[in-house]
Amino acid sequence: MGHKLVPEHTILSEKEKKELLKEYDIRPDQLPRILTNDPAVISVGAKPGQIIKIIRKSPTAKNATAYRLVVQSDISESFVFAEPSEEFSTASEEI
Repeated sequence: MGHKLVPEHTILSEKEKKELLKEYDIRPDQLPRILTNDPAVISVGAKPGQIIKIIRKSPTAKNATAYRLVVQSDISESFVFAEPSEEFSTASEEI
């Protein structure tokens, strides 16, 4: 994404994915998830089922590496801005 506050995101190859799962003796569904509508996932072009490697700068370890399984997002999980309901009114409306 190119912003200094956004850590590096890369898609693991199939070979890297197999090596990671074997090294930690885990299944993909045991990894933390990241949604397909996440801006970083969109930026790297990742698809559901792929694993993203995230490298963050760390003051103590220099770099901290995390892995996330890309999962399909639902419309209900997207950020949606709703119209204010009648139940809640602003102070200017009450004056």
